Amino acid sequence: MKINSSTLRNGIYSLLMAFSFLLTTSCQEENLKPGASEIQNAKMAAGDNVSLSNSGFESSWSGWNDSDPSAISSSANSGSKSAKITGSAGKFEQTVGVTANTDYILSAYILEKGTIGAIAGSNDHSDGGDYSEWTQVSVSFNSGSSTSITIYGKYNGGTGRFDDFSLVEGSGSGSGSSGKLTISSVSASANDGNVPSNTLDGNLGTRWSANGSGQYITYDLGSSKSVQSMKIAWFKGDQRNSYFKIRAGATTSSLSTVYDASSSGSSGNTTALETYTFDAVNARYVRITGFGNSSNTWNSVTEAEIWGSTGGGGDNTPPGAVSNLSAIAGNGQVSLSWSNPSDSDFDHVLISYNGGSIISSSTGKTITGLSNGTTYTFSVVAFDGSGNGSSSKSVTSTPSGGSGGTAQYPSDLMANYNQWKITYPDGVEDKTLYQESNEYFYVNDDKDAIVFRVPIRSNNGSTPNSDYIRSELRERKADGSSDIYWTTSGTHMVYSKQAITHLPINKDHLVATQIHGNKSDGIDDAMVLRLEGSHLFLSFNGGQLRSDLTIKTNYTLGTQHEVIFEVVNGKHYCYYSEDGNLANAYTSGNASGYLVKDGSNSYVMNLNYDQSYFKVGNYTQSNPDREGSDTDNPNNYGEVLVYDFWVSHN
Repeated sequence: MKINSSTLRNGIYSLLMAFSFLLTTSCQEENLKPGASEIQNAKMAAGDNVSLSNSGFESSWSGWNDSDPSAISSSANSGSKSAKITGSAGKFEQTVGVTANTDYILSAYILEKGTIGAIAGSNDHSDGGDYSEWTQVSVSFNSGSSTSITIYGKYNGGTGRFDDFSLVEGSGSGSGSSGKLTISSVSASANDGNVPSNTLDGNLGTRWSANGSGQYITYDLGSSKSVQSMKIAWFKGDQRNSYFKIRAGATTSSLSTVYDASSSGSSGNTTALETYTFDAVNARYVRITGFGNSSNTWNSVTEAEIWGSTGGGGDNTPPGAVSNLSAIAGNGQVSLSWSNPSDSDFDHVLISYNGGSIISSSTGKTITGLSNGTTYTFSVVAFDGSGNGSSSKSVTSTPSGGSGGTAQYPSDLMANYNQWKITYPDGVEDKTLYQESNEYFYVNDDKDAIVFRVPIRSNNGSTPNSDYIRSELRERKADGSSDIYWTTSGTHMVYSKQAITHLPINKDHLVATQIHGNKSDGIDDAMVLRLEGSHLFLSFNGGQLRSDLTIKTNYTLGTQHEVIFEVVNGKHYCYYSEDGNLANAYTSGNASGYLVKDGSNSYVMNLNYDQSYFKVGNYTQSNPDREGSDTDNPNNYGEVLVYDFWVSHN
């Protein structure tokens, strides 16, 4: 919030500054000024100032750690000096002692562009903007479990000056105070090479961009939080209005609009963060859906922050850090492994690297889509169920390898192209797949995967007994003479190495692998691998055979994974892996560690039926009716890449 410079507030501030000066003088007289490795410990009664070292920069950078481009300016709010930041890497900070679970207000004066903030544990509380005259800016927060915090000033899109910092104890917003929430991961419907993670790098010079009405970027908070506002900085935000909606919800399939600027748009007069406030809502996912701007159809966000209740009471104890962190480099990927802390309330880890962030609850993760020859630093932070974060552990690795495959047609990547037929989004069925290639079924640019693409168009067709559209292979007999049907007696297996890379705009659901059964017996889609937003799960004929079974709640589009469906005398098994080792483990009989289990059972369903067959590819669970005005949008499609697949029957 900004405190108006009224006579009353100026009087209060003058008294506080005078009291701060007396305290600082006292500390200097007693030689309590901190060195490089010391932390001030100036605790006082509620409502008093916490002593800051050199709060007005009259002693240059004494007491502060600064990062260039930074300088001491002769233009000041009071005294003769202030801090000046001129570039995106510019920042200054100092660490001070505080009381745990206590409210504070951090204040400073800013001229031109700047942001001030306080870091307490894993929570970063900040505010700032662009000010034509010296303006006092304040940030309210709760210290949580922290007994020391770091206060700072940093770049906010242009040259800025900072002066007269103060930290007041006992004047915050209480337990459950408002602050910037930690974002676990971010994904988007599409991008033009300006990736979603750019909106979280603290740099207004980078951005996420996607062309077309309805493109969106989704932020995952890791768990449900009370959300009450969002700060968004728009690319060329001082030249045009960006039209958008903010939607929030517990799952990506249950988002509700909390802020509608689809007609009014952004202010159009700043490239800095703009604040959009709404009624508090409990949500894990927050999505910005863009509808172009006043100049064209592009949607471009440079930075985003989500604000809400950070908690101030309850559990404020962070879990232990991960241990035994290691990395193995591969071709365009790095496989990480670690040991999770033993804390009973451990929930997940956040993996951050120069290129994105991912959450995981396992003890290993393969990061794909990396550039060979580039060194990546992976930082891993453990979180408990209350959102408390541990200290960070880091490891570096440099992927290397070949330059892709050599395939020209999808049939080049099929062990037996006669064994399959395909249905396209226009409803056409094709049984001759040798050197077949079209806009729905083709080889990717790296020549190592089949692309199954399903655009949502007004002329889409569908197959009998389905309202949805697909580019999907259906299993046939090995010689291609006819369709195959098998019973659940014996052993039947399908393997697919794949990545789901794009979802429709409005109904963002897709099925990638499935077992189809006897429809007349109510079996139909007996077991399918289904993605809804970022929720990846097994579905059993839409819940009619048994309840859904979650594989993960935070699937990131483009993540390469392996899946095996196996039926052994009616018992259905599913194996899932993102470390690239499933096929070898299954072949050698050591794949039990990859089983998706339901309680104590290794199998997920025990059911006998006939008229069965496997399907591989992309069964997009949407159509023009579901997509409405976004139908025929070139960026409205479902897409799956399949790198390898096969079936066996015994």
